[in-house]
Amino acid sequence: MAGSMRVVVTSVFLALLIETSTFEYVCAANRNVSCHEVERQALLKLKQDLIDPSGRLASWGNNLNCCNWSGVICDNLTGNVIQLRLRNPLDPYNGFYIPSEAYAKMWFSGKINPSLLDLKHLRYLDLRGSNFGGIQIPEFLGSVHTLRYLNLSAAGFGGLVPPQLGNLTNLHVLDLHDFSSLVYAENLQWLSHLVKLKILDLSSVDLSKASDWFQVTNTLPSLVEIHLSGCQLHRLPLQADVNFSSLSILDLSSNSFSNPLIPGWIFKLNSLVSLDLSHNNFQGQLPHGLRNLSSLRYLNLYWNNFNSSIPSWLYGFTSLEFLNLGSNYFHGSISNGFQNLTSLTTLDLSDNELTGAVPNSMGSLCSLKKIKLSGLHLSRDLSEILQASSSPGCLLNRLESLLFISG
Repeated sequence: MAGSMRVVVTSVFLALLIETSTFEYVCAANRNVSCHEVERQALLKLKQDLIDPSGRLASWGNNLNCCNWSGVICDNLTGNVIQLRLRNPLDPYNGFYIPSEAYAKMWFSGKINPSLLDLKHLRYLDLRGSNFGGIQIPEFLGSVHTLRYLNLSAAGFGGLVPPQLGNLTNLHVLDLHDFSSLVYAENLQWLSHLVKLKILDLSSVDLSKASDWFQVTNTLPSLVEIHLSGCQLHRLPLQADVNFSSLSILDLSSNSFSNPLIPGWIFKLNSLVSLDLSHNNFQGQLPHGLRNLSSLRYLNLYWNNFNSSIPSWLYGFTSLEFLNLGSNYFHGSISNGFQNLTSLTTLDLSDNELTGAVPNSMGSLCSLKKIKLSGLHLSRDLSEILQASSSPGCLLNRLESLLFISG
């Protein structure tokens, strides 16, 4: 789910990543500068408190110039340490299966030494994929005021998100995505100070007590991505004036909202390219307001309670690359209108109450790579459609995944 969404909007994320990671310094490869002794000592103290079973930090200390150490990026002019890229190289988002023992061998554990505060020019800190054993995110990180990028996702932290992070007013990216759901926040008032924030990912952080989540995020006009999947949110405001009008990605999946309707303010987000509302309790017809989101490339409404025919206006979303309407109560036949969705690479209509025959026009969707039509009451085998395609061999030659089991 999250992995697919990130693939669809890779260009958005990379553009921001280049900006926030000071890419021009990475290209310099640190070859012409020497690090400062104070910063070298700070890194050595940081290493002492990190448990490193794979020896990823073996270069730390072997060379007097810390700008040549693994994961350390220095400013090419001043020699100051500006980036620490210490994420687990076996990242689960890369789309490949990774044995848990191999992943565990590559993570850091232990604790983060406050010597990090001696890196006065640090802009980028990435510790994703570590295992810090449930300790709290260090409060002192809120004093690294130069940070623009902070990624502590899937790093084994626990407890309260320290409100001191609100002091990082230069942040463009904050990723605290927590797979273990051991991290929580009682409110998000601290977040309102991060006025430069563009990407926010608090997925699986327990926000059940943070009733101010919408009011606070709505004060951040620079936001381009909001990821709040599985945050135990229960209520959505139905109507509101939205200030994050530049939003491209909104992920509110897996929250099981008590609201039966998709709130109207979402339909005002005309810049959205990705909308994920899967695993919630929305019901009734697909609201007409969704038609305003004509730039969508990713739409995931999987596992809700929508109960209607698939509306004809949906076939006007010609930019859609990913469409998942699976595990709802959509009924009626599969329309010829799907032939208009020529950009589709993934289509899931499974486990609905759709009946009848798959139209011949489905075979003309030349970009489709994955189709899931299982659990339906269809009267015609899709293989016939593939052979009868108006563009012979078009879909058949590109298809990577087909699940077709008639109910």
